[in-house]
Amino acid sequence: MKLKTLIIDDHPASIAILKNMLADVCECFVATRGQRGIELFEQSQSSGKPFEVILLDIIMPGLDGIETLKQIRKLERDSPTAQQTAPVRIIMQTSSEDPDDYNASHLEGKCSGFINKPYSRDAIMAIVLGKDDPQTAGPS
Repeated sequence: MKLKTLIIDDHPASIAILKNMLADVCECFVATRGQRGIELFEQSQSSGKPFEVILLDIIMPGLDGIETLKQIRKLERDSPTAQQTAPVRIIMQTSSEDPDDYNASHLEGKCSGFINKPYSRDAIMAIVLGKDDPQTAGPS
């Protein structure tokens, strides 16, 4: 059974690469803006078939990835089923080398992992499948 995965990224090429790399293990849904990603997250939660993984780009126009992350985590905390369900794995992705992005994602947003673009298929598969150490995946 494939992992229900949401890709939130404003670059069509990044989306196409991720969908191709993950085709064997993920059923991918796509949002090109943070607000739309939040809406899809809410819909999946209310349908009883929540996303298992979210790949979230940090740098996007409008609502950036860090703010999107914070809003998704707030929706999870405020959910009536918050105590019965595990938080979705949210993997932050970026081409930025700014350590502040990494710190904000982990400390403020409580992301599950962090990966820098460009990444290899092995690296993205490991982090999506939870076979990585999210504390070492960010910039040094």
